[in-house]
Formats: sequence, C-alpha cells, structure tokens
Amino acid sequence: MPNKVITLRESALGRTPIILREKASRSNLVSLYDKVGKEFESIDQFLLTIDVLYILGQIDVDLSTGAVNYPD
Repeated sequence: MPNKVITLRESALGRTPIILREKASRSNLVSLYDKVGKEFESIDQFLLTIDVLYILGQIDVDLSTGAVNYPD
C-alpha cells in the first residue's frame, strides 16, 4: 500500500488498472501474468494486486482452474 516511501503508482492498489485492462480477454492466472508480468517488480507484487482486486470485488478467481473472472 502507498506510504511515504512507496508511491501510489508503485503500490498494489496503484497497479490494479494494469490487470483491469485485461478484462476483455478471458485468461487464467498464468496467462494473465505472462501478459502483464513485465509491469510488476515481482510475482509477489502481481499476486498482492490480485488479492486487492479480489477483496474489492473486482475479480473472482476459480482456484481449481486458475480462471480469472471479472464480475459486472
């Protein structure tokens, strides 16, 4: 999360638009990371951003298939 050292743009919350831009393409976590991974410092930051989006109700992840769904 943003603080005095980490700017909003560098935080997980600030990275959510990167994942939300992929809303039109149906994908699973692996293929989504392949598409946007270069925008994140690490896979940990990517997964933290996925967690933030899940908590905010912006995505749903099917844990059995890894499919990422974007509720309307």
